[in-house]
Amino acid sequence: MIGRTLAIAKAALIEALRTRLALVLALLLLLAVPLLAMLFGSDADTRSWLSRSITTEGLRVVLPLAAIVGGGFLLKPTVKRGWTVLPARRGEYFLGAALAGCVVVLIAACLFTGGGYIANLAMGKYLTVTSSPESIQKRRLHEGEFQYAAGRSGQYTWANPNSSEELMVELPKATGKFIEGTVEYQLVWTGEAAPRDRSPVAVWLEDGDTRTRLETRTESRYRLHFSGESGGGRLVIQPTDPVLIVGTTPDRIRFDTAAVNPLGSVLSLLGLSVAAALLCLLLVLLVRSLSTSPTAVLAGLLLMATLTLLPSLAPATKMAQDRRAAVEGQRSADSWLKSFEGKLDDLPQLYPESYFDEFLAARVVPADVWGDAGWRLLMALALLPAGAVLFRLRQIAK
Repeated sequence: MIGRTLAIAKAALIEALRTRLALVLALLLLLAVPLLAMLFGSDADTRSWLSRSITTEGLRVVLPLAAIVGGGFLLKPTVKRGWTVLPARRGEYFLGAALAGCVVVLIAACLFTGGGYIANLAMGKYLTVTSSPESIQKRRLHEGEFQYAAGRSGQYTWANPNSSEELMVELPKATGKFIEGTVEYQLVWTGEAAPRDRSPVAVWLEDGDTRTRLETRTESRYRLHFSGESGGGRLVIQPTDPVLIVGTTPDRIRFDTAAVNPLGSVLSLLGLSVAAALLCLLLVLLVRSLSTSPTAVLAGLLLMATLTLLPSLAPATKMAQDRRAAVEGQRSADSWLKSFEGKLDDLPQLYPESYFDEFLAARVVPADVWGDAGWRLLMALALLPAGAVLFRLRQIAK
């Protein structure tokens, strides 16, 4: 059985590679990222960002869609192909076709990712290794004395400028004579007046009684970059606009510690993307074993939409509730809708945004990505024998 299955997979691969467009498609996949980055990038920084952006969007959007559509038409159980007289061999044909499809997905992903790596080397830059503090302290000046309070783990710690509050974190041990990093924060508008600052946050380096303001650069509405000379001490995040309360968490404060080659991160994203795409492909084949091609493609698109859109619906609402509870001291009552949003939040994402966002920000992808890729691959492989059994039992009209 194994020999026949491998022979069927080999024949299907050879048939696919012998097509006239196979070589052209392979070259297009390899050159897609460099050519698009050169075409749409007007300067070095834009090309560097595009080389990462096109790579990530191709791996988490185009690759699974191609796998879903291709998987829907991979099996063709018709009378002309002899399916009605070979019920005992249907499982082998299913496994052979599925293995061939998996190999094609892997080859296409490797070619596209290889082009992305080439573009990152030619037009990009080394990725940054970052370190985050373990905790945040809030400091408040009250009657001429400082009062300290530790922030809650995993939750936002807020600083109100009207109460002379500041946020403080310890510098990582790997910090040298020059400190550099980013701070991502959220804002609460008190409504007392109109905001006046585009970036209502100042970053200081405090060592004993010495306090030095670091240079800052606004990178987005809720993110700024800081840099400056370092002699040790603590980092102080100070709200500067009296009508905006600033809050952040330890994992949203990043200190740059080193720069490394992007190869490891590119391979990590490749492994995760291939595993997720194979999960989509084999689910489509499982549904196709008992239904038509359009139904199977619809099932794959439903899986992708469910594990892509629904897990991202709840966090925004939850963040707003956390802000209100922290600032106004009010907590909303539990309801079935809130419980339902919590369940949506617990759904795993097919392509976790955190890994791709790290790469887009020119930072190293965390090593946890391999664990997520392994779970998706195991779930995909578990669908293979189930699909073979169902396809063998399928009733095909003569």
